[in-house]
Amino acid sequence: MGQEGGGSLPAALDAVLRLADADREEIELVAVDVGPGSFTGLRVGVAFAKGIAQARDVPVVGVRQTEAVARPVAWWPGKVAVWIHDRREFVYVASATRDRVGPETVLPWRDALAKAAASPGTLLVGSGAEEFRAEVERSGAAVAVASSALAYPRPGEVALLGAARFRDHGPDDPQTLEPHYVHKEV
Repeated sequence: MGQEGGGSLPAALDAVLRLADADREEIELVAVDVGPGSFTGLRVGVAFAKGIAQARDVPVVGVRQTEAVARPVAWWPGKVAVWIHDRREFVYVASATRDRVGPETVLPWRDALAKAAASPGTLLVGSGAEEFRAEVERSGAAVAVASSALAYPRPGEVALLGAARFRDHGPDDPQTLEPHYVHKEV
């Protein structure tokens, strides 16, 4: 595959391993962001992770993107709303506390903002918060928008959450591990 497709994933993995002064033989667990997010991106990423796990004969664990985005802002004293940009005017929304991230739903960003604004002081974080930052700020809603540096899940957060999940619950079954799709309620 070319650089536009899955061909960049092996190169990215090799670059991360070089930075860690490690090689593929040292991989003991694969943690993968299972979404929600782009249909094609999730399928490619999960398939690549499962392939690496199978090739190395190591366990694989899926981590929800909303958990990985919420973890760095667990210090926030109030409510946190994770917004992952879906497409056009929609966001995947999950409420987070220091201890847990609730289930995701898909909402138009304006509806998600109204829901967040019902709890003044809510922190919006994620790619959806970044996508609609200007509109949220112009709205005058009593919410805060996290730094753009926190808009996307950090690989280290996915790794830490995956390691904790593996320690507490064991590996996911690679045969049944799938992207975490969230559909709009009709």
